[in-house]
Amino acid sequence: MINNLEVEYKILVNKDSFEKLSALYKDKMFVKQTNYYYDTETLNLRNQKCALRIREKNNTFLITLKTPASKGHHEYECYVIENSPEVFKTSEIKDILYQLIKDQPLIELGKCVTYRAVVELEKAELCFDINEYNGITDYEIEYEQTCDHDGITVFNQILSQVNLKYEKNCASKIKRTLKSK
Repeated sequence: MINNLEVEYKILVNKDSFEKLSALYKDKMFVKQTNYYYDTETLNLRNQKCALRIREKNNTFLITLKTPASKGHHEYECYVIENSPEVFKTSEIKDILYQLIKDQPLIELGKCVTYRAVVELEKAELCFDINEYNGITDYEIEYEQTCDHDGITVFNQILSQVNLKYEKNCASKIKRTLKSK
């Protein structure tokens, strides 16, 4: 099981700003990934500020459980063989899930298809995401730190190239997907 601390900043932008900033970074490729979001019927994970998904990308399936941290989120991840609620019973994160929801069954609540291009920077990954969910398409730019530093300042320097400034203006993909139903 992979366990790391996720610190990221993201903003929703219009298509024009997305394309202008994206064009400044050559040699990137958009890859399709599908996120399937899970929770209990009573949204027990969400009520604890947690999120659970299975991401399908290149015929592989990765469970990610995000739990709150003082800065960012703890991410627990492991690979599984398919997208199915049954894999949560046998995965490496089953004990962590049990602490959060006991034996409550998990159900798939929605999905989001993302076309993502990742640019590797010195201290972060810059992600360009085109997201499609419930008939909606949005454009998101994400700055995910790979080591501790003043990420907001660096992200603002990147965004300033197309006259944008970071301001927390979007919920997570899971929240946007579920709210749009």
